Amino acid sequence: MELTPESLRDQIPYYLTKEQKDGCLRALRDFPDNINYYLYLDSYKNDWLQGDGWTKLQFRRFETGEVESVLGIVISNSCDISPDNKRDFPANITFAPLIPLATYVRLLETTGINLSQIQNKVISIKNQHVTNIFFLPSGGSLQEDHIVFLDRLYTIPARFFESEKEKSKVFSLSLIGFYMFLFKLSVHFCRFNERVTRA
Repeated sequence: MELTPESLRDQIPYYLTKEQKDGCLRALRDFPDNINYYLYLDSYKNDWLQGDGWTKLQFRRFETGEVESVLGIVISNSCDISPDNKRDFPANITFAPLIPLATYVRLLETTGINLSQIQNKVISIKNQHVTNIFFLPSGGSLQEDHIVFLDRLYTIPARFFESEKEKSKVFSLSLIGFYMFLFKLSVHFCRFNERVTRA
């Protein structure tokens, strides 16, 4: 399913106020021409929310065993990873690293893909038409455009992340950005139209 204003409009939750719904609809009418849909919400600076960008998220490279610390976006549901949510078993945080779009373009250039094809790929990414990639435009604390591969996820114990003293939140998604993110997650992970007969 393609990410379009029409497909997103159907996902607007019933519990929003009229002003919030109208704001969402205005933003959707501007999509994809106006894609600056990030806000840096001071009121949630210390909360762990789905779709947040955090530094000091760690993963281990399968090929080398090396541990890396990266800027990443939280995939896990907000309430599942909240430190205030007491659990019988320790929670984990699932995240995906952020990759500068320019880095991805440079990698494509090394594969021999011609410039026109690369430009078309970038346009599709920025329009959120690539199902396994979420695009994050530059703005706020993000100095350049980034992408997230939704099929390259990592998990760390929440208690280790909580104890990381140097971590910092880089961004929180605005309402429209958050719903675009959820829509992309839904399309990537939950496709009813997979065309497989499971009888």
